Amino acid sequence: MYSAVTAPYSILDIASFARDLVERFGWWGVFVAMALQGATMPIASELTMTLAGWFLIQNVGLSPWYILYAGLVGAVGWVVGALIAYAVMAYGGGALLDRWRQRSQKLDRALAISDAWFARWGVWAAFICRLLPFGRTIITLPAGAARVPVVPFAVATFAGGFLWAAFLAALGYLAGNQWERVQAQLGQWTLPIVAVAVVVLIVVYAIIHVRRAR
Repeated sequence: MYSAVTAPYSILDIASFARDLVERFGWWGVFVAMALQGATMPIASELTMTLAGWFLIQNVGLSPWYILYAGLVGAVGWVVGALIAYAVMAYGGGALLDRWRQRSQKLDRALAISDAWFARWGVWAAFICRLLPFGRTIITLPAGAARVPVVPFAVATFAGGFLWAAFLAALGYLAGNQWERVQAQLGQWTLPIVAVAVVVLIVVYAIIHVRRAR
């Protein structure tokens, strides 16, 4: 059993709900929690996946290879939730999205960034944003409203979601019963994570263009 989370949460009951899902239902709980986040619900993957890395893998003596399984479960759940949100936005969600943007300047700025990423990177913006603290969940809304190709969107979401979920599960595995402290401090690692992601993207972008030039 794990102790109560000591880090501050804006919605404590939702955080408790996510923990209960993982504790009571194991990997199915991870799947449901990640699907809810993929559907833009306020359930943090940082909590779900770090807890899975400890409670479902390290705590029961499973091999570190199960971190990849955790990434798979988390990514599949994320894709299912994202496709639900995508479908809602694709069929009548455009007007709703405009209404939300008018009511929230923060949301409007986030969506403006998402729109710019789609304009620059196309459907792969979904992959890029899954790795970044900003836009990780909200990118699904403009994708659905614009009806970007659903299969590439799902593939990109799975790829980015797998890397992020496995990364968090690995942190939880390494931290053991101190997983709470790790997930609470993830916000301090935002800048390094973004910097690494940007470097990787630049390298990939350069490799693709060199190959095309050849």
